[in-house]
Amino acid sequence: MKAAHHNNSLLEKKVSVVLVLVLAVNFMFWLSLRDMQAEWGNVPPAPKEQFAALYGLGDKGFSYRLNGLMLQNLGDTGGRVTALKDYDYDDLTAWFFLQDKLDPVSDYIPYLASYYFGGVQEPEKYRPVLEYLRMVGARPEGIKWKWLVHAVFYARHELEDLDKALDLANDLAKNKNISAPMWIKQMPAYVMNAKGSKREAYSLLVETLKANMDKMAPEEINATRSFICDRILDPSEAKDDPLCQEQY
Repeated sequence: MKAAHHNNSLLEKKVSVVLVLVLAVNFMFWLSLRDMQAEWGNVPPAPKEQFAALYGLGDKGFSYRLNGLMLQNLGDTGGRVTALKDYDYDDLTAWFFLQDKLDPVSDYIPYLASYYFGGVQEPEKYRPVLEYLRMVGARPEGIKWKWLVHAVFYARHELEDLDKALDLANDLAKNKNISAPMWIKQMPAYVMNAKGSKREAYSLLVETLKANMDKMAPEEINATRSFICDRILDPSEAKDDPLCQEQY
């Protein structure tokens, strides 16, 4: 009995020594690494379309939402806050296009692309996203056209690229949504006027009025006429233009 008790005591001492050593090693390990933080590897590459639904175990809708939450919180986890200018916008855009394959109806990702990632501090980084917004905003369903309006606005006012803005505005004007406001058809004229192409802007707006006056509310007609007479024509030209003497 005494021998067994002695052996148990030795075993307990050995276990205690091992535990102390393990704790000491863990403490030293913590001291050496306590100032280290995980590094953010930027936006991960988007998977191929055939593998996109794997994130949601084959459910496209679930995958769309999981991926969306990942993109929404990317770079801002673990106590880290990442400036939008530090994101790789080419990889982000690849994710946006992938998400469109999973759900082309939802406005969740277009909203993120426009109103969240559009706040980037270096506007030139945002240029790849414009093609995604062009694709989504060309659809006639709902009010998808608003995403292309955002792209036109961004190209014109943030990138100050009037050629790109006009290119996007021409696509916007082709939208087939019959309930869309008339001003999206007129958007190319607004950009043309900003470019200094006043004759082309004048012709486009006059043709729009002639072709659609019976579909336009009086306030739309007056707004178009006001833009022509006050923004495109100079005072002497407006004085001699019959259009500028009419009221609706």
